[in-house]
Amino acid sequence: MIYRPITFIASLLLLSAATFSAHAASPAKPILVGYVEKVQVSNVDVVLKAKMDTGAKTSSIDADILDIRKDDDKEIVVFSVEDADGNIKTLEREIARWVRIKRKGGEGTIRRPVITMHFCIGEQVIDEEVNLANREGFIYPVLVGRNMMEHGNLAVDPSKTFTSKPHCETETTE
Repeated sequence: MIYRPITFIASLLLLSAATFSAHAASPAKPILVGYVEKVQVSNVDVVLKAKMDTGAKTSSIDADILDIRKDDDKEIVVFSVEDADGNIKTLEREIARWVRIKRKGGEGTIRRPVITMHFCIGEQVIDEEVNLANREGFIYPVLVGRNMMEHGNLAVDPSKTFTSKPHCETETTE
């Protein structure tokens, strides 16, 4: 069999290019987290326990809604969050949209405001939509839903908890 040098070299180049593009297109390895983690609300010194909830699409945070007002063409929500030590922070955000959530007992729905928040999980800051909810009767004040897990490239190991502490820079202005 006679191989033509040009055909052989061209084949090698095509094979190399295909291999390189396959490696370049492969997604980054997911960050493994436990089913319960500590998360920090970035730009605010509040660290909360969060349950990774693959059954929820949108994340949720325990919040006491203090006021909702119109500001030009925007709706603004003023709310407070409380950390494990009882420290309360009051925050103000633009409402991105409203969502209807099924009530716990299955009777009807409840309407909740959705805002964008910055969460720190490990060393990663994730900007994602979060709905504000009264989670008073629940163990964990934060649920991290699939959207945030996907955006943060997180994978859950159900046998682990508290795999890392949030280590993101905290700014005092919000």
